Amino acid sequence: MFDVLAYLFEQYFTLDNCPDHGTLAKRLSAAGFDEDEIGEALDWLSEFDELDLAPYAALDQAAQLPRLLHPREEARLSEAAQSFFHYLSASGALGTAQRELLIDRLMQSSAATIDEPAVKRVALMLLWRQGDDLANLLIEELLFAEAGVPMH
Repeated sequence: MFDVLAYLFEQYFTLDNCPDHGTLAKRLSAAGFDEDEIGEALDWLSEFDELDLAPYAALDQAAQLPRLLHPREEARLSEAAQSFFHYLSASGALGTAQRELLIDRLMQSSAATIDEPAVKRVALMLLWRQGDDLANLLIEELLFAEAGVPMH
């Protein structure tokens, strides 16, 4: 699923360019993705679109405190994934609401173990779905750094 999400960002840099789910499923299938992965990714996007973001937004009103992971979260995130999650939190790349939304979305994954690339991809998708122009710069940096492409 995480590979499908990364592919979507690469192909459709803005939400305005993204087709409906039926067309998208056909294009993803033509690109070689497994039907189960496509279904899981499209379900993930639909669930995200239906989320009530108000409770998350309320978190941004409070002071940003360090985020400790719950033992269930620690058990599912690899050490590298935990490290990257804490880096995103501590660096200010994600606000409190985005940070909590990220961990919630990661925990919704069916993956037994969540690795660092998965954290990157879900962070990318959260920022992408929010349509923030400044976030697109962070998205590009994360995406191209992962691919090993030199930045300038």
